[in-house]
Amino acid sequence: MEVEVRRARHALYLHLAAVHAGPLGPALLGHPELAPLYPQAYAACGGAEGLPCAGVGGEPRVCVVGRLAHLARSALRGGKRRREQERAMVEGLLLCMAHLEREFPPDFRPVLEATRNLLEKDLKYLRGELAPEDFLKEA
Repeated sequence: MEVEVRRARHALYLHLAAVHAGPLGPALLGHPELAPLYPQAYAACGGAEGLPCAGVGGEPRVCVVGRLAHLARSALRGGKRRREQERAMVEGLLLCMAHLEREFPPDFRPVLEATRNLLEKDLKYLRGELAPEDFLKEA
């Protein structure tokens, strides 16, 4: 069961990284019309309060995708300490998504909400609030 959950989480994070990685990414969630807006929306961010990027900012097309790709790699490995680190990273990404919802054009809201919903589901699993079987059912 654990191996199946690891693979499902790995696939989830690879999918989310692809969604945010380029202009065609939002099409993976059914929003191909957002491709022309991608370069402007993902170019810069002022940084989310409570994260290391606060006030300094960054490029979401780099930092968001990098964190999602890191979680994809991490998900394939085991260990309680690793899951605690992942939980902290997911919590940080949720702060980031909330911040991006304020900074991005309103058209991107469905993409950011879908990302947030998937992150919240994984966070429930990481906190032990969602059983592995239930995580796989909803995957």
